[in-house]
Amino acid sequence: MKAPEDSGALEKLEALLGDFGAEFKSVEILKSTVRRERGEYVLALTIDRDGGVDTTLCEQVSRIIERRAEALGPTIGSYRIEVASAGLDRPLLTPEHFRRFAGRDARIITRLPIAKRVEFTGRIESANEVSVTIADRYAGTVEIPHAAIKKAHLVYEPAADLRRKKP
Repeated sequence: MKAPEDSGALEKLEALLGDFGAEFKSVEILKSTVRRERGEYVLALTIDRDGGVDTTLCEQVSRIIERRAEALGPTIGSYRIEVASAGLDRPLLTPEHFRRFAGRDARIITRLPIAKRVEFTGRIESANEVSVTIADRYAGTVEIPHAAIKKAHLVYEPAADLRRKKP
């Protein structure tokens, strides 16, 4: 059972991560969590931005979170900060993500069978607030309701990186 001060600290830390996006306008926060692990809090962020995420950006974000956590005072207890890039196979979590990456390949796993399948890989044809349409290699063009999606991510295409112009 948690002590009352634990839940207060948890709420403060969750609020700290919740309004973090205002500080870094170019950084997209895909996931933020606060959890207890071995007697300390873990503040975890998964971030992305156009052009990618490097270790310098992760360090900058981590320092801002650390300053904010320190401002809360010693009542929050011991904590650790984890900032990670969304990676090359970036998760797709919202309808906006699917719209933004239309034309790219994605892998979608559904909670229930659609067209007798639960796994789809192919080009994102379109997306709206209700569903995403994907051109699967085996099932053809399939419309998948967002509510049925268990997990989705981009499929990394090394050939696209090789074709991209270097700065």
